[in-house]
Amino acid sequence: MDKNRIKYLRSLHQKKYRQLNSEFIVEGNKLVNELLKSDFEIKNVYAVDAGQLNAESIEIEHISPKELDRISTSKSPNNSVAVAALPEEQLPSMDTIAGNLSLVLENIQDPGNMGTILRLANWFGIQHIFCNTETVECYNPKVVQSSMGALFRVKVHYTDIYTLIAQTSDLPDFNIYATLLDGENLYETEISDKGFIIMGNESQGLTEKINMPEVKKIKIPSFPEETSGMESLNVAIATAITVAEFRRRAMD
Repeated sequence: MDKNRIKYLRSLHQKKYRQLNSEFIVEGNKLVNELLKSDFEIKNVYAVDAGQLNAESIEIEHISPKELDRISTSKSPNNSVAVAALPEEQLPSMDTIAGNLSLVLENIQDPGNMGTILRLANWFGIQHIFCNTETVECYNPKVVQSSMGALFRVKVHYTDIYTLIAQTSDLPDFNIYATLLDGENLYETEISDKGFIIMGNESQGLTEKINMPEVKKIKIPSFPEETSGMESLNVAIATAITVAEFRRRAMD
């Protein structure tokens, strides 16, 4: 592998070059195999040992362990890396949105939280996540890694979430929920399996832009209430608890 190619692959660890080239990098056998099973357009696959990958129609380029080390930012790179095209941004139809439960993320910053939320969405059958543009990019290598392949199964959309909320507020039987400390007790509130669940920034929570009349405020109570001594839960943990309760109610 020539120096220019190595330099290009390393550049994909930076957001500006991912956007400039419309490509992102995937590292490690587990994630590369997940990518190979997905609908993503695969540009290149590189491996020290091609036999560790489940590739049939994709040509795999052999690289040395030293080249793998130079491409990867991981301390212990695992055999393979791949390059995939960024999918074209296309919002689902309003009918699709209206008939499903989706997540809306505002200003999520931590890649680990983003990756975990992707895994949660995948586990609980949430197909779409809508993010404002200040939310961490889902093709950040740390997000890709922590998503454990969920990125290839859950569709992430970066859009004007405030306009989207306004557009969906009049849909029949569609509800918009936001997790806020002054909200109603999640376990005592009537909730629906069609709508948006809005989660906010790790330290600041949701902004005033979310404080719309059509948004229903909910909270996860501490036990006993107001005596935990903590200000809030980690956003990924809060997302897990909230979505699990929504899915549990749908099964009743």
